[in-house]
Amino acid sequence: MTESLAELAMLRERLGLSPGPERGRRGLQLVGRARKVSVSMPEDLTAAIQERVGQGQFSQYVTEAVARQLELDLLEELSDMLDAEHGPVSEEALDEARSAWPDV
Repeated sequence: MTESLAELAMLRERLGLSPGPERGRRGLQLVGRARKVSVSMPEDLTAAIQERVGQGQFSQYVTEAVARQLELDLLEELSDMLDAEHGPVSEEALDEARSAWPDV
């Protein structure tokens, strides 16, 4: 697990997940050299992706999905780090947040 907020920020930037002008469909910055890799996926999953995105967009779709998962992993690390440093969020604070943003 990453040890500090600075390390999380550097990893996020190195992975191209930091805010920037060139973004994918879902707001992720996806720039830089590409490397061809081989992954094994269930046939039903690959068929569903190809059907959804059309010809020639499979790699972009998978790249965006992996980038989103990396962001979620980094957020989980940040959450764990904040819990370790400050303790869990109190029920009172959670109730206050729920009332401030009832639709979330």
